[in-house]
Amino acid sequence: MTRKRDGGRPPWLAFVTALLALVLVAAACGNDDDSDVSPTTEAVSESESDAGDGSAVAPEPEDDGGAVAPEPEDDGDTPEPEGEDGTLRYFSMWNEGEPQQEVLQGIIDSFEEDTGVEVDVLWAGREVLTSVRAALSAGDPVDLIGFEAEPLAGALVNTGETRSLASVLEQQIPGEDVMVGDVIPSSFLDIYAVDGEPHIMPYVVNSSGIHYDGRRLTELGIERPKTWDEFIAASLAAGENAVQHDGLINFYNAYWLYWLIVRHGGPGAFNAAASDPTGEAWRSDAIAGAVEDLVELVESGALAEGYEGSNWPIAQQEWANGNGTFNINGTWLASETASYSSEGFEYRLLPFPTTEGGFESAEVYQIGWVVPQAADSPRAAQDFIAYALNSERLAGMVDVAKNLVPRSDIGVPPDLQDAVDMLAASPAGHRPYDGVQGDYPEYWIEFMLLDDQLFFGQISGEEFIDRIAAKTAEYWDSQ
Repeated sequence: MTRKRDGGRPPWLAFVTALLALVLVAAACGNDDDSDVSPTTEAVSESESDAGDGSAVAPEPEDDGGAVAPEPEDDGDTPEPEGEDGTLRYFSMWNEGEPQQEVLQGIIDSFEEDTGVEVDVLWAGREVLTSVRAALSAGDPVDLIGFEAEPLAGALVNTGETRSLASVLEQQIPGEDVMVGDVIPSSFLDIYAVDGEPHIMPYVVNSSGIHYDGRRLTELGIERPKTWDEFIAASLAAGENAVQHDGLINFYNAYWLYWLIVRHGGPGAFNAAASDPTGEAWRSDAIAGAVEDLVELVESGALAEGYEGSNWPIAQQEWANGNGTFNINGTWLASETASYSSEGFEYRLLPFPTTEGGFESAEVYQIGWVVPQAADSPRAAQDFIAYALNSERLAGMVDVAKNLVPRSDIGVPPDLQDAVDMLAASPAGHRPYDGVQGDYPEYWIEFMLLDDQLFFGQISGEEFIDRIAAKTAEYWDSQ
């Protein structure tokens, strides 16, 4: 039985208002930044791959004299946790040497120096939840966990294993005269709230769409497509290997149908189909249209030959080297491919194409922290969160790791300007995979198995709908 969260019905008006403020102010900050910052940053599943996390093949950050994580002046008021042993046990999704890891290590070093709290950190990579579960099962407490919000929600928040972070919002950020709640928009927190209280504190915000080299479209004489029909036409006009895709990454395959369902049916349509105990919601006109569009892409020949067996990062390497035109991915793609992209590559991003009579919305994908119920040092964990959200410290995630962050007063990496514009223009927002991965993690695995068969052309659209409807009813009958 899963725990009820407020995230199934996010308040989109408040969400979009806060998002507009975030991206517009951030863009203004970014435009004033004269530093030379270039390219940006899922593994959505902890056990599948390091693909799509914005770091696995990212270039080494330039040596800026130790400014990976700037240390602002502290007024010395940061309290040492009371009643605790002065040690914080932190499990993180990053691997040693990744830009995000280096930024966080700098923050950890300064936190230890300023507070006297020792941080025992495990850089566990994308298997972090496996490491967390093993530690908790062995009665070995973990105080702080950093990972992608959807898997955190599915594995820990929904099962009642995390603490409320409401008190963190009332903490003053060390080195600044503001509270955490003053700078982290409630719209981000509300998505993963439990009984109205936040359980995930974000420090990175991403999205997804269709990436391309701006120079290439110009050279090919192709207009930037906006609708699905225009995208198919542009892909066919682009010629061989128009759409590069690593088909062995099943959560990348799922991007196409999930996005098409959200475009045809609106935010919540995919989630509603997944949660229908009868399975009959899969037979809606909106989903039929989405499946038809995906079949059109598969049968068009636009996908690069052999995409079914392409293993990450082969397809995105080919794309970045100019052997392809489009690649669907997260906003971390520029960061991941910067070390091997062709000279002068112009990173651009298309919002996922619209459909006739459909809906417009933007995906908001968060990476954040949770504090487990079983934590030995929850106060130290909360103090670290407040400390790390200082604007100068968090700026390392922009300047070094090339990510967007939830604070509106921190700049934007230049190669993410299209993403900022996309978020600002969107009339609504939705969770990654419309929340299906986070809300129903076991079902999500079953969905991806059938989605792969459809995306590889192994079954027809009608067969897919029949099978996923039956699988959905079977899944809910077993709960």
